[in-house]
Amino acid sequence: MDFYHFVGIDISKDTLDWAVYTQQQGISLSIQTDNTLKGIKSALTQLKALPDWNSTLVVYSMEHTGIYNAHL
Repeated sequence: MDFYHFVGIDISKDTLDWAVYTQQQGISLSIQTDNTLKGIKSALTQLKALPDWNSTLVVYSMEHTGIYNAHL
């Protein structure tokens, strides 16, 4: 299966740093949200607005930080 978007998430206690990469454009989005359900929903809304977004062709990657990644 070929993936189009790669989403990397750096997790800390208070914030999430999101970066979206595509082979065609490189980094197409870089944002920071609160590490809360509201912040995650905000990021997902922005991701869905990206050109050519298809949620079935996305790979998400995040570091394991214990309890700080529980919301995701």
